[in-house]
This record gives sequence, C-alpha cells and structure tokens, in this order.
Amino acid sequence: MDYDLEFEDYFPLMAEKLSREALMQELAKGFYLLADPLSQTITLQSLKSNAPLLGLTQMSDHELNDMIRAGDSKGRGELDLHDFCVAMFCTSPDLMPMGLSDMVDDHSSESYQGLRK
Repeated sequence: MDYDLEFEDYFPLMAEKLSREALMQELAKGFYLLADPLSQTITLQSLKSNAPLLGLTQMSDHELNDMIRAGDSKGRGELDLHDFCVAMFCTSPDLMPMGLSDMVDDHSSESYQGLRK
C-alpha cells in the first residue's frame, strides 16, 4: 500500500486540524527553513540549498526559479513570508474559503521573528 501523500492532499488536512494561528506558525517554520538567513527571503540559492529537505533533488535551477517566480508578487526574484503563504494556499484551492487574505494579512513576518533559525 502506498502511503505517500501529495502536498495538495496533506495541506488541507493540516489546515483543518490546526487553528489559524497554529497553521500560520507552521507555514512560517517552513518558510524560515527554506529562507536565506541574511535576507529573510527564499531565493534561488536558498531554495536550491534546502531543496533536499523537501525531496526536490531532481529539480533543475530553471524549475526551482519557476517556483519562486510563480509566487513572487514584487518581481524581485525572491519570496517573502507573505508571498510564501499566498503561494502555499494557492496550490491548494480547497483552502481559499478559509479566508486567505484575512489569515495572511493578520500574520505579518514580524509576528514570527522567534521562528527563525
């Protein structure tokens, strides 16, 4: 029996089981795991360095860059915490009724300073 779960299958389950605050804290933990510690953003280099943590060892630089570009709302070639959270919700459309804008806007990166590496 195959027990591997797709991200789209797991994320709604996690969102259902956690409070809004706990879900945003978990997203922030994931963000800081992937983020460059100096810039506090996910860059191509930080994603590439941390890709093995996500099992993304077979992805090319072009594919990793496409992932960043897809979520980059400011066109800087990097993701901040807000961009990351929006991208995570957008990959799971079933979560949109949960009030994405309220959840993300209520939890700025300053709320998660203690979660950094």
